[in-house]
Amino acid sequence: MVARSRLPFLILLALLTALAGAPVLQAQAPAQAPAPPAAADAVEAARQAVVKVRAFVSGEARTARTLGTVREGSGVVIDADGLIVTIGYVILEAMGVEITDHRGRTMRAEIVGYDADTGLGLLRATEALTVKPAPMGRAGRLTEGERVAIVAAGDDGRQAALMVQRREFAGYWEYMLDEAVFVSPPHPRWAGAGLFTSDGRLVAIGSLLVGQVAPGVPVPGNMMIPIDLLRPILGDLLALGRMSTPSRPWLGINVQEAPVGVVVTRVQPESPAERGGLKLGDIIVGVAGQPIRNIPEFYRRLWARGDAGVEVGLELLESSGPRALKLTTGDRRRYMKAGQSY
Repeated sequence: MVARSRLPFLILLALLTALAGAPVLQAQAPAQAPAPPAAADAVEAARQAVVKVRAFVSGEARTARTLGTVREGSGVVIDADGLIVTIGYVILEAMGVEITDHRGRTMRAEIVGYDADTGLGLLRATEALTVKPAPMGRAGRLTEGERVAIVAAGDDGRQAALMVQRREFAGYWEYMLDEAVFVSPPHPRWAGAGLFTSDGRLVAIGSLLVGQVAPGVPVPGNMMIPIDLLRPILGDLLALGRMSTPSRPWLGINVQEAPVGVVVTRVQPESPAERGGLKLGDIIVGVAGQPIRNIPEFYRRLWARGDAGVEVGLELLESSGPRALKLTTGDRRRYMKAGQSY
């Protein structure tokens, strides 16, 4: 077994070799053979299940300033009735969505649901899609160094990549995944792109471009959301457009890690944080009497307090000393000005 301390070097070596166009070797493993014709055919079939997604958002939407009013990405057809999974931020607060299939047909799509915890969104085509749905695999079965394909909409949307790591990801916008998928080289059109195994199974959905694909590996990559996260929530999204369980406590802030605790880098207007007196530049060092050292610890302590609407005590670090602040959390879903279709 390869020592964990050597993995960053081995991953970097494999990625640099791949980028140079040479055959890639897995550490302490035989060289991977070229993909057989059956595997190439499977990924090509999966490519046909990838559609272009274009969403139109009102200028008054909460996310209009940061995400824009016209957003584009990809989505993957996952059932025979035209159900499409995509990255949620493309369709968040959208008043209208259209999709374009692999044949170039453009049609309207309805928003089925959105889940803030996973970041996934669902659409349904309003016309029949003559395409075989992409079969869903399991991201949890991916191995480091495994060859995969990132597929975005368009004839030039397919790109070979390596699965680098599965690890925790904490975003600055009150978002965290216990296990995200990191791949490289990054796809230039990552939003909503499908990640497929060599046998054409969908295992993740493209979310972000990251500067370091793994700790200690100075190579860019994509962070992707495991499709495994869709299975437990699919029934609720189809029936309700959202999760049936109560939402997590939400403040409406962006944060980044500080030498001690986390620092507030943005406070959303009319958010629980703004109403409670939290300000740009405030340093949060504790939640409900428990110290925090980093972003994941901050989120876990916040979310452990109960459901959205619970009162939370924060400990702030100021030049004059520590200060306690109590505020009532909110529901992110209700804060957003969602479209009428979900």
